[in-house]
Amino acid sequence: MNRCAHRSGRLRGCGRRPWTDAAFPLLLLSTLIVPVPSAHAQVRIPPGFEVVQLTADAQQDRWVQINNCGEVVHTKLLPTGQGRAIFLHDNGKVTRITPDASYNYTPDINDAGTLVFSHVPAPGQVERIVRYRNGALEEITSGPIPDMFPRVNNHEHIAWDRWFGTGCWEAGAEIFFYDGESITQISANGFSNQSVCINDADQLAWTKYDFCPAAWQSAIFFHAPDPLTLLPIDTTIPQELPTGQIQGQIPTLNDLGQVAWCGSVGIEIWDGRHTRFLTYWGDNPSLNNRGDMYFIRWYEETETWQAWCYMDGMFYQLTGDPFWNTVGHINEYGEMAWEMGMGNGKEVRMLRRIRNGDTDFDLDVDVDDYAPWADCLTGPVETDRLCDCRFLDMQHDRDVDLADFALFQNAMGTVVTIDDHNCCAAHYDPGCTHPDIMACVCAALPECCQTTWTAACAAAVSNLSCGECP
Repeated sequence: MNRCAHRSGRLRGCGRRPWTDAAFPLLLLSTLIVPVPSAHAQVRIPPGFEVVQLTADAQQDRWVQINNCGEVVHTKLLPTGQGRAIFLHDNGKVTRITPDASYNYTPDINDAGTLVFSHVPAPGQVERIVRYRNGALEEITSGPIPDMFPRVNNHEHIAWDRWFGTGCWEAGAEIFFYDGESITQISANGFSNQSVCINDADQLAWTKYDFCPAAWQSAIFFHAPDPLTLLPIDTTIPQELPTGQIQGQIPTLNDLGQVAWCGSVGIEIWDGRHTRFLTYWGDNPSLNNRGDMYFIRWYEETETWQAWCYMDGMFYQLTGDPFWNTVGHINEYGEMAWEMGMGNGKEVRMLRRIRNGDTDFDLDVDVDDYAPWADCLTGPVETDRLCDCRFLDMQHDRDVDLADFALFQNAMGTVVTIDDHNCCAAHYDPGCTHPDIMACVCAALPECCQTTWTAACAAAVSNLSCGECP
């Protein structure tokens, strides 16, 4: 799984161009069509998913990452004197990882639950890279130069920026790599090397900035690990769009060696040989191995960033509210977590899969979905790190027991009908389109509003005299 360091305070504004993508297949953009209207009129969630808010308090939550177990980590900016703490969300359980008043930033988490982040033990000291596993904190670096924005892969190898503060804008930084035993300097060009990504093949991608010219310049580098490759930027931009600088920045990397980044007017993707545009309107991408992508778009009329995704060949707008929905990350299941708020972000939102028994994610609940149950049943005991078994925790109570299995049996035969939530027909998501009928049915059968609107829910419309069905 790819791990990328996205600097959430640096939304440089590439790709703020209002074009729709309804007719744009991945890597084959051929025609520009009408401008997108209001940010609030287009929200559409991928079938089988829901948007939930993970945090809601007075403190800012930033630097969000998600792993394939659905675990989400972030930094909470606490009141003055109380430090910056790392928090972990695991299937409804929230754990503060750093209990002291130290300063901790930019966490990442791999699928084994190992965390890395930048750690400042006390005022006056500089950032160092630490690893947290099995409840213990271990320093990877401890030198006099700040080490920032670490990313870890599933082999517990780590990449990060070492911030020398030299050169123009005092932004000189180089990329470093830890293989579990020793530390290697990867870049040595004297410029500002930032936003490093690492995948499970130990391939790296990052942005090299040159801030010396009046108009700064940037380039995307790929380390495989040898040779070092300067990735080609697509300069073929439609005449309707202003070009300005032809720059690339903020890359994302998957295990297939594909790299996507924020280009001059949108999001570009490199498949190992060629570079193409995914969309002419987008920013801060995060790419998974399936080719799905989380990204954000800027709306001039509301002056807001909104969350979008590209999934299974379709574009979806995930938010359309007065808040800034900004930097986020995607896992291999299509689940995403991102910052939501004004300015640099204050809370954490998540696009997660609805727990309705569809264990193979083929948009129906049938006999093929039985297979994982035998290995996932925990009994009525709260369990940390359910990981893949979390999709069978249909009650969201941190266990997989017979109560969940009963809901699964009730959901058998449910087929998703995209954008169709007829109260008189079974469908994949909870609830239905008529609020009065839905309230009446769910008063007697609360699972109809919690997991899936099953055939039993549809039958209850007439049986409970909640409404009339043909």
